[in-house]
Amino acid sequence: MKNCRLIYRSDCTDKLIANEDLRDILQQSAQRNREAGITGLLVLSGDQFLQVLEGPSDAVNTLYSKLISDTRHHDLKLISYELIAERYFDDWGMSLVDLYDLPKAERDILRRKYASNKDAVAFPERLHEVYAFLLDAKALCSGRPWEE
Repeated sequence: MKNCRLIYRSDCTDKLIANEDLRDILQQSAQRNREAGITGLLVLSGDQFLQVLEGPSDAVNTLYSKLISDTRHHDLKLISYELIAERYFDDWGMSLVDLYDLPKAERDILRRKYASNKDAVAFPERLHEVYAFLLDAKALCSGRPWEE
């Protein structure tokens, strides 16, 4: 079975999502994704999501079709879909990185490297910058600095 990587972005339906709600969503999603062999990263910056999903193509495609109709976000835009030989996020069952929860030093690194919009780090538009951003977020958050 072929593995794929899918990256999309979307806008939150609610301008403010409680951290408890996000954690509940993430825990449920992480369990289902583990069972399906899907790994990835979900980044929240202001009212925008950026997510990368990696895993068996059938499982990722099924999940993405559910995400399209999920009313918690809108304006879903597919950024990239490709078959892959190796995963970038294989050690991330499914993790949320809320950029507002990052310590100031880590947030400032992202702000200097990428554009900012109303105090939120703006997600890049060009594909190679999206990959760089996701890998930077993973590297900055590998120690879960928001939990310190």
